Amino acid sequence: MTMNKKTMLSLALSVVMTGSGSVLAAVSAEEAGRLQTQLTPMGAERAGNADGTIPSWDGGITDALPGWPNANNDRPNPHADDEVLFTITAANMADYADKLTEGTKALLQAYPETFKMNVYPSRRTAAFPEAVYRETANNALTAQLSNEGRTLTGAWAGIPFPIPQNGLEVIWNHLARYQGMSYKAEINENQVFNSGDRQDWFSSIQAVNPYYDLSVSEADRADGILQKGVVTVHKPSRDSGEGYLVLDHTDLARNPRKAWTYDPGERRVRRAPNLAFDTPDRALNVYDDLFLYLGSPERYDWKLIGKKEIYIPYNNNRLNSPNNRLEDVTHNDYINAELIRYELHRVWVVEATVKEGQRHLYQKRVKYLDEDTWNVIASDRYDGNGNLWRVGFNYPVVASEIPLTGVGFFASADLKKNGYYVMNLVAGGKGFEFNGKAPGDAYFSPAGLRRRGR
Repeated sequence: MTMNKKTMLSLALSVVMTGSGSVLAAVSAEEAGRLQTQLTPMGAERAGNADGTIPSWDGGITDALPGWPNANNDRPNPHADDEVLFTITAANMADYADKLTEGTKALLQAYPETFKMNVYPSRRTAAFPEAVYRETANNALTAQLSNEGRTLTGAWAGIPFPIPQNGLEVIWNHLARYQGMSYKAEINENQVFNSGDRQDWFSSIQAVNPYYDLSVSEADRADGILQKGVVTVHKPSRDSGEGYLVLDHTDLARNPRKAWTYDPGERRVRRAPNLAFDTPDRALNVYDDLFLYLGSPERYDWKLIGKKEIYIPYNNNRLNSPNNRLEDVTHNDYINAELIRYELHRVWVVEATVKEGQRHLYQKRVKYLDEDTWNVIASDRYDGNGNLWRVGFNYPVVASEIPLTGVGFFASADLKKNGYYVMNLVAGGKGFEFNGKAPGDAYFSPAGLRRRGR
């Protein structure tokens, strides 16, 4: 971290420490002060690990990479010269078992001929805007959850709980992670089965994140919009014009998810309150699987297990390139293993079990969150009999010109149906543009959804 970053964070902390008054703080001022010493501004451990396989955080990459910008939003690989250190396969996975998720082990066993993990040197490239660091420091002292975790207050424009005390706070850090003020891309959505059968959709996605807008008044923040997202389908022709609009708030008790769909055949927009929780999304996914968790945490008890070192996808700009061909990325069993970069990183581990009196297709979920970004980077989901059912991974992009590490695409493998689901893959499309000129409120409305679908 540069001296300028240290100075700005110190000033932010001094302001909230002296001005917090009688506000019930998420952590003490002394504890929050660790965000400029032992911890990074996002709450990760600043130091590397004992054996040097995870480096210390030095501020990440904060400048545009050579070759950026370009016409297709093809993000340069920040570590193109790195070589594979070793490869984990079904044959040697026992040697690395303590650093693999259960889902990773299951994929290695299910597809021993095609699934493997090329492990590279660990690079802590993640960085975020100074404003995000400043507001994260503010939030550390004031953020609170109520209504069984459905309502977030006292937090805005930063990570709510950089020094989390429980599992609910950790999952809210993922829900409120920084993904830019806005983003858009041309994306693929795919269902692929190892039999060779597949369904492919090509769409555009546009999202805005009002939670990170510092111009929103204090009054409006109390019931603010976390994110608005629109997906419009372009191919195949039978689905062209199909659209989805979703709005999520910081107070999900008072304002549960609002969602609409547009059916081009009927030329009608419909309210879609069921686009949430375990409503199926295609054949291999449910709606709160999106980005490995999206929506209210209310149906689960969230237990914070602690932190762990595991091999996870990281620094995957090469995999996220729009210049890739779809068929070269989406192989029959899973994503092309030769394109995926794995690194050893520390993650937060959270276990979610269905609350008494609630229901969900997944009786248990285990989430692994990257300590530097708060992205859920891996997810294991279990059925009602306690069997591992679906396994997911996020593959974030490094957008150092913002700077941020996030969004990208995610993939979710179904161990029962021998298939996997992908969303946000930009192969053959146009890569992610962050913080461009975003559409106004009319775009994120039922009427706007109808106009685009015609």
